[in-house]
Amino acid sequence: MPTEKKKSKSKLLELDIVRAIAIVAVVTIHATADATVDPLLVSESSKTFYIAVNKLSNFAVPVFIFISGLVLFYRYLDDWNGRQTVQFYVKRVRQALVPYLIWSLFYYLYNQWIYEHDTLHMDWREFAEKLPWADTSYHLYFMVIIVQFYLVFPLLMSLCQALPWFRKALFPLGILIQAAFYAYNHWAQPVQQSASICFNYFSIFAFGGALGLHYDAFFRWLRKNIPWVLPVTAVLGFTFMALFAFEDRLHIVLDNTWFELLFFGYAMFAGMSFIWLGRLLLDKLPSAAKALNALGAASFGIYFVHPAVLSYFKTHVTNDTGSTLHYFGYVAAGFLITLFVSWALAYAYGRFMRLFVKRRPKPATRTA
Repeated sequence: MPTEKKKSKSKLLELDIVRAIAIVAVVTIHATADATVDPLLVSESSKTFYIAVNKLSNFAVPVFIFISGLVLFYRYLDDWNGRQTVQFYVKRVRQALVPYLIWSLFYYLYNQWIYEHDTLHMDWREFAEKLPWADTSYHLYFMVIIVQFYLVFPLLMSLCQALPWFRKALFPLGILIQAAFYAYNHWAQPVQQSASICFNYFSIFAFGGALGLHYDAFFRWLRKNIPWVLPVTAVLGFTFMALFAFEDRLHIVLDNTWFELLFFGYAMFAGMSFIWLGRLLLDKLPSAAKALNALGAASFGIYFVHPAVLSYFKTHVTNDTGSTLHYFGYVAAGFLITLFVSWALAYAYGRFMRLFVKRRPKPATRTA
């Protein structure tokens, strides 16, 4: 019996703006990291400033996971069956696993060159042992988490298709799974590499998935409720930041559970706020939206290459004047150079690869 071919889902342009904001936050975290821990580099007051900037940017990784969940469930809603599982995995191997392996090899060699200043060596056994938990570079753990979510997504999507109650309960179940994992890891038995296990981020992925399943209804709700969503985002973010500042300056130590709750609460509200902001920019400031869309489209490439650029900057440009102002300029320069050089490299790579890819019709876009 012939079936009508389904239309491609319209692309949500505001999500590229969210990606742009998140990748800027990623670079900010890494550019300011040294200033938050080394008392020889900064004064106490300026250290508090860097802690504030760094921790306010900590929404970055969970927001990327949130967007991944949203896009996957939005894309495959009404267009999924179990037979697509193999095709889904093949596509993700090409788009995620292969780049992860390539960049893991790159950083395995690059970090030897940049830090050890010795003859490069290639120990395939050592390299293979580093792969499961992304031990070749500090930022690649995100890819390990995403690959795990790709592995479980077909099961989650199939359950959403088969069981209406599961679709409605996706977010609460995500909270329960993460809470159970956290409780076991925190109070029962510490889990090695817990920060790189997808269960540690299940609530934010499920939250994105739930919104992706009901995106139109969600955005109508968001438009009506943004007057309180934005302030709650700010309160959660500044409270999360303040806990770190108080811990550093006043040596007030709280149970990690408070940090965990604020971390994910802040990321969830930040993700919603940035979606609203992205749609606002598309409607009111299209030129700014266009630039951010371009940055967001390049975010995957920037994510992979930016530690190499930042490491090169830090090992070839030093700041030993002892001046707080000069050090601020040094950190700011590292951030700007890392962001824009990485963006240029990602853009150049994208242009180069387009020479080998056949052009396909662009999917419909939606901004309202």
